[in-house]
Amino acid sequence: MSRRQDSNPLYDGIRSLVLSARQSAARGVDLLQVYTNYEIGRRIVEQEQQGADRAQYGKELVRELATRLTGEFGSGFSKTNLEYMRRFYLAYPGRNPQIAQTVSGQSEHDAKSKMLSRKLPAPQKKQLSSVNFTLSWSQYVFLMGIKNPEERSFYEIEAVTQGWAVR
Repeated sequence: MSRRQDSNPLYDGIRSLVLSARQSAARGVDLLQVYTNYEIGRRIVEQEQQGADRAQYGKELVRELATRLTGEFGSGFSKTNLEYMRRFYLAYPGRNPQIAQTVSGQSEHDAKSKMLSRKLPAPQKKQLSSVNFTLSWSQYVFLMGIKNPEERSFYEIEAVTQGWAVR
């Protein structure tokens, strides 16, 4: 006796749950990468600002970091990628993403943001709501090519609301 695979509500429900969990996990990994890259960019910029001759010091700093990080962690930490991370931090000033280690840690951060948001005037509420990153790293790399911050913000909002992919 065979059951029809396409009309089993239990199977369909569990399948949907598993696919949704996988999608959420992948999305969480994407966002963690974005937050990590932002933090790496912040640390590079702050270290550069301590150097005497910023331009030369910055080149050497990024080159040395690329060599050491690539040696330990493999691809993804090339000089070019580290420069993107640095530019990412500079392109999105004022964002201070918190990398939560647990879901409860993220919930605490969200609750604090909501409490703070209630106390702010409307223009600042809008600014606060844009603090979190919501796109993939490749989308932010693409957006960094847009020099005008207002135009870049417009396309970021559109990409989120319209569900745009990089292509």
